[in-house]
Amino acid sequence: PIYAGNAIQTVKSGDATKVVSIRTSSFEAAETGGSATVETIGTAADPALSSWVEDKVAASDRPELTSAGIVVSGGRGVGSKDDFA
Repeated sequence: PIYAGNAIQTVKSGDATKVVSIRTSSFEAAETGGSATVETIGTAADPALSSWVEDKVAASDRPELTSAGIVVSGGRGVGSKDDFA
């Protein structure tokens, strides 16, 4: 799943090198002050390694929660918003 579960992506690659992104909420934040090496790699103007197939956006009336600081949730047992304390 991608985009907080609003889309599913299937990726196939025969290359030895793959690039993957991870949801920010998947891991605890690292301590500040660390260091890492960064390597800049040049690419051809048009490497033709990938192509856009289609763009489908699912409409949802649900709020986007991936960057929420606090999420409050309650099921039917709570009854109504007035019963949250």
